Amino acid sequence: MGKQSREKRERRERSGLIPEIEPRKDNEEGITSILKEIIRWATYIILFAPLIISGQYFFPFVGPKSIYFMGLAELIFAAWLFLIVFSPKYRPRLNILLIALILFLVVLTSSTFFGADISRSFWSKYERMTGLLMWFHLFAFFLAISSTFKSKEDWFKIFGVSIFAAILMSLISLVVKANPNATGMLAASRGGATIGNSSFLGTYLLFNIFLALYLLTQARQSRAKGEDEAIASSPLQSRGRDARVLREAEIPVLGLKVYSGISLAIISPALFLSGARAATLSLLGGLVLLFLLWLIFCKKGILKFAGIAILIIFVIGVLGLIYLSLQPGNFVYQKFVQMASKSRLVVWQIAWKGFLERPWLGWGPENFELAFNEHFDPRLFLQEYGGEIWFDRAHNIIFDTLVASGIFGLVFYLGIFIATFYILLKKFFQQRIGPIRENFSNGVNFPGLGIFSVILISYFVQNLTVFDMVNSYLMFFLIFGFIGSIASRREEELLQNYRVSPVPLSKKIISVIILLLFVVSFSKFVIQPLKTDAYVIKAIRSPNPTERVSLYKKTLDTSPVGKYQIREMFADMTINFIRQSEVATKVSLDDLKLELNLVKEELEKSIKESPLDFRAELKLGQVYNVYSQIDPSKIPQAETILKKAIELSPTNQQAYWELAQTRLYQGKFDEALSLAEKAIDLEPRIMNSHLIVIQIAKMIGNDELATKKAEEAIKINPAWEPEFKKILGE
Repeated sequence: MGKQSREKRERRERSGLIPEIEPRKDNEEGITSILKEIIRWATYIILFAPLIISGQYFFPFVGPKSIYFMGLAELIFAAWLFLIVFSPKYRPRLNILLIALILFLVVLTSSTFFGADISRSFWSKYERMTGLLMWFHLFAFFLAISSTFKSKEDWFKIFGVSIFAAILMSLISLVVKANPNATGMLAASRGGATIGNSSFLGTYLLFNIFLALYLLTQARQSRAKGEDEAIASSPLQSRGRDARVLREAEIPVLGLKVYSGISLAIISPALFLSGARAATLSLLGGLVLLFLLWLIFCKKGILKFAGIAILIIFVIGVLGLIYLSLQPGNFVYQKFVQMASKSRLVVWQIAWKGFLERPWLGWGPENFELAFNEHFDPRLFLQEYGGEIWFDRAHNIIFDTLVASGIFGLVFYLGIFIATFYILLKKFFQQRIGPIRENFSNGVNFPGLGIFSVILISYFVQNLTVFDMVNSYLMFFLIFGFIGSIASRREEELLQNYRVSPVPLSKKIISVIILLLFVVSFSKFVIQPLKTDAYVIKAIRSPNPTERVSLYKKTLDTSPVGKYQIREMFADMTINFIRQSEVATKVSLDDLKLELNLVKEELEKSIKESPLDFRAELKLGQVYNVYSQIDPSKIPQAETILKKAIELSPTNQQAYWELAQTRLYQGKFDEALSLAEKAIDLEPRIMNSHLIVIQIAKMIGNDELATKKAEEAIKINPAWEPEFKKILGE
């Protein structure tokens, strides 16, 4: 082909008069094709993670699905590493979203190493599984799917599978909702089906409703595009060919429309009936926002200006509602308290204090509870504040991020959203004004811009009262993968005929290294945590003290995931077992001491590894108090530990109550009474503190003091009178 012919052909290609040139098929054959299929099918399978549940594991709604996700993410990432060795075209292209994610990961890693507890930040616990380790797996998942899947058909299939999983989830949710007499784990899931919580279920369904809406709009777009392509190809093809293209385009388009419509008809009611208020309101607000964006970007004249004006009013209104919800004494605040409970506001205040203490890099991921206990608010014991006294999340994405990773973390977290909006807007305007015919890889139509922008905004807004779990993170990074795949393609790549380029080192050596790393990682981060998760349940169910101690050791030696929480749970089991005197008397003293010594030693490890852990100090103090009933020499250790607990959380009544118990064992009744009265001073409206004071007064034979304290308590809350009269023997 001569120079003039080549130039003419290139001009025709750029003008869109001939179809784009496909990469050579021989580059997709063999090992590359196998690896792509592994990534494709593993991606389909990973989307069913929210449906995974098993009663054979600790926290059956969280641990199994989180480990399931990480295992498949490692498989996908390993296959992708092999793929980029053999085919360079699948290597990631640097783009603003990739940069934003890397920067946020750098901040999270820095927060982990400079935070309050590295182990807690990295491994997390089975109740959450959202530590730095999970973030590494999410990022690996993003890299693989954003670099591998480039075509519209690829992503339509992926979204279709995700929606199918959401349909199954919705049907399970609706069946359980319709059967009030249901039993088992699903009935106990608080309306969350296999996810285990209605709020988490709502977040998951929110993503999939918008994905179904996107596929519905793309069905219309696909048909219109098929018609345009047939017309555009008419100078080169016969009219019979044009008609065949149109007929073939109608079949998948019709199927896509039907599938999307049915999906919306099933998933939407499941969301509205789930009781997930944050997700439901975010969906409705998101639909309003989508309509306004459509007016702004797709209309002209007065409609466009009306859209802009209404959007401004809409944003101001939302910000105003948020402001009023934080200001006591108005209707919005009262409604917010009614929906979210007063405890949220108190926890946000605690989170703010924690942030101010470590403003730059925060306390580290998963360390919120350390900040929470240090700044504990004694009002949380009150029923009007929910009566919940242990929080490991602020239930607000802004405060959670500030506490976990400081101001740097929040800035770079918001930067991820900004990067995605930038990519969508850039590709949208390129599609509208670019010289090349609109193509998925280098252009975004309005549904792509509007729906994916609204997905992220709605997700962020509902996260102002909720927090993330593996289900929402999976969907979050699936969206990032889609947007990253758009951002990483350049126009010139449409015409480039890739060839396999040589790698500096032997491909076989690199492949062996990748395989070894995969095996080690899969064993360390998937197999061992899964074993630990199963051992916990076996230990709980074991009635034999010797076997139970053996399982305790095996559990804690297998994997460090959730070690702090597991140690505390084992300590609770031992304490409760010993306090059941009719059971404990059937066990030898040596077996009781063996179990107490183990939990004592493990809690001491927790305190050494995490010096700011109030819960470990409190639990160890309780263990020593129980142990002292068998061995009185343990009383001084209980005193020392509980004093330290009070130092770590001076406003938490629990340590005062437990130390008062220690003082009673020591025969120091006046000091016990003084500790109980300090607990009353922290928050007089808590009944338990008054009960302890009255009981101590009765123990020392001071009936007059007991009566006086009871009268003072009844003035605070007259509803307590029957209980106190019972104690006084009246």
